[in-house]
Amino acid sequence: MTVYDGDDPTCTPHVYTANTPRNSFVDIGGGDVHLIRNETGAVAQTMAVQLILAGATRRQDAADPGNCSF
Repeated sequence: MTVYDGDDPTCTPHVYTANTPRNSFVDIGGGDVHLIRNETGAVAQTMAVQLILAGATRRQDAADPGNCSF
């Protein structure tokens, strides 16, 4: 999977690959916007674990930050 950060004006890709030391990342929360894409021909799977306070909003939609051309 390739992850792009919404606040990165250079749209730098961060690639995560299964069965390698670089197979995951941690998002500390706080409103960060990410775009996660499968840019390979292989089957890809993602998993997210979220710790949410009781009664809190789980999903926060955000506008396209416009930093990537795709």
